[in-house]
Parts: sequence; C-alpha cells; structure tokens
Amino acid sequence: MKILAVDDDENIRDLLTASVEAETDHQIVTAESGPEAIRLINEADDPFDCFLLDIQMPVMNGITLCEKIRKTPGYRRTPIVMLTAMSQKKYIDRAFSAGATDYVTKPFDFLELFSRIKNAERLFREQARNRQGMSEVAALKKDLDKSMEHSLNEPIEISGIERVVGYVSFENYLMQLSRARLLRLSVFGVKIANAEQVFEGLSHLAFRQLLTDVASYLSDNFNSEENLITYRGAGVFLVAVKSRNALSQHAFEMMLNARVGETSAVRMSGQPVRMCVGETVSLMSLTRAGALFSLQQAVENAEYRSSNQKEVMRKLQRIIRSRRRSDMQSEMERRAYEVLLRDSMRDDPSASGAFSGKAS
Repeated sequence: MKILAVDDDENIRDLLTASVEAETDHQIVTAESGPEAIRLINEADDPFDCFLLDIQMPVMNGITLCEKIRKTPGYRRTPIVMLTAMSQKKYIDRAFSAGATDYVTKPFDFLELFSRIKNAERLFREQARNRQGMSEVAALKKDLDKSMEHSLNEPIEISGIERVVGYVSFENYLMQLSRARLLRLSVFGVKIANAEQVFEGLSHLAFRQLLTDVASYLSDNFNSEENLITYRGAGVFLVAVKSRNALSQHAFEMMLNARVGETSAVRMSGQPVRMCVGETVSLMSLTRAGALFSLQQAVENAEYRSSNQKEVMRKLQRIIRSRRRSDMQSEMERRAYEVLLRDSMRDDPSASGAFSGKAS
C-alpha cells in the first residue's frame, strides 16, 4: 500500500518511516501539516491507499483533514487511521464522525499499529477488487445485478449523512472506547420488519434510497456528536447513544413508521414498510468482546421485536379470516334452513301463515 502519514512531530514521522519500511512492504510518505497533506494528495500520480493522521497539529487539525480527505474524489472509502495522543472520548467521537476508519493512541505499541495497518490493508484490497476493471457505470450495473441474498444481507455504506458510518468503522469506534475505558454508551437496533418483501418489491436503487432515508431520520433524531449510526445489513440499523439518553421504544417506532410511510420510494411503489425498534442494550464498562456480544444482542432484540410484530399480524389475519368464514357459514346455514322450511310448508299449507308472519 501507499501510505500517507501526517504528523507535526518530526521524530514521529521518522519513527513511522523507519518502522514501516523495516517491517512491511508498504511505501510510506510523510507530511508535517494538513495543508501539505492536501497538496501531496492533489499532486500524487498514484492515489494513496491509507492515511495515518495525528489530531493535534497547527493550522489544520487531523479531524478537519480527515473531513477534507473524505470529500476528495476517490477517497470516500480509503482507510484512515487516527494516530494520536488524544484519548478523550470527545476526540474519538469527532474523529469517527468525520470519517475515520480506526483510532490508535500514543504512545502506541508497534505490534498493535502494524495489526491496525494490516486491517486497513485488508479493507483496501477488498475495495480494490471491487473497483478492478470497472467503470462507475459498470460497477453500478454489477451492483444492480447482485443476488437478493448478497445485496440484502451485506452491510451497505451510506455516505453523506452526519453521524452515519460504515459498519467496520462503527465496530472500531466501540473497540477504541473500550480500550480507553470510555465505553459509556447504549445501543439499539432498528429493523425493516418485512425487509425481504420490501427488497423484492422495490428496485435496487429504490431500496438503497429507502435505507438512506431511514438513516437520515435516525441522524435527525440522534444528532449529538456522541451518537453514531450504521447499517449492518439485512434491513438492520444500529444506533449508539449516550447511556443517559431516554428512549421511548414504542413512541419512536410509531414516529419512524409514520416518517418512512412518507418516503418517495414507499409512496411511488405502494410497497408497505414496517419498522421495528428493539430494546436498548447497555455497553457500559464492557470489554471489547462484551461490546461485540452486546451489538449482536441489540440486533437480536430488533429481530425479536420484528418476529413478534409478524406473529401479531398473522394472528389478526387468522382472526379476521375466521370471522369471515363464520359469518359466511352462518349466512349459508340460515339460507339453507329457510329453503328447507319453505319446502316443508309447501307440503303443509296450514303452516304457510306462520312463516309469512300472517295470523292464521
């Protein structure tokens, strides 16, 4: 990979250069400031494949630089690892909200740093395979032609919405808070209850637009810098919020369903969409393994809420069908009885007055 490391400390730049060149096959370029980094990015014949950014720098800090890199064509998904002494939660929150992929605090252990760079390399190679031999039009066509299982279940990166990040970044954010013993969050899942049906009923682009709309509504409602949102795939969103935030599950679910019902994708297609909000799971003081387990628990809570809704709908449908059958059966029995009674009265003329209601 071609790595750009940006740090105003010359000793750190020299140390990174010597270590990366000695232990890996990666090419590393360094810059002492944000403006110099932007210049190198714009002048590069071959794009950079990974960035290592310090936060505290004069003129332009690393978080602002991260935002500018994300807005630079071709770098929307390039791995960005924050390499900084700033371990406070507010900096971690701001960095991931700005588009960071991972976060390493100084003084860093080189084994850990190389492990994070290796993770960034895997992400880079996966993205490179997706880009290989494809123009943007060809990539879109390939995306449209994906099977339902692959497209529906795979996490889709939703860009351009504040506090909405890719799933890898979302996990890394929680891992970093756990390492720094700053994990004081809760997480809950939001699921499109009938995701399979909705996916089949909408075009691929309309389904993506629906996901973008849902992400936008979540961002509007959880607009604090300390909150983070991701789309996990299979119709499930995850929202990390401050533990002290109160969430009325049912009220929010009703509001969300009302908002989703107004989206252009739903209105134009007539495809009903049902949203379910799972119970909140606390991440307070959890280990890294515990945090990942809690993420899964939040997904399962949303799934459980979804399955309960489906079961309620099925029971209601059975009751309605049962009532309709009972009414129909009662009507048929009544008519059959009238026919038999009329036939019997033809055989007994003296009884005709009784059926007609006339006095005998």
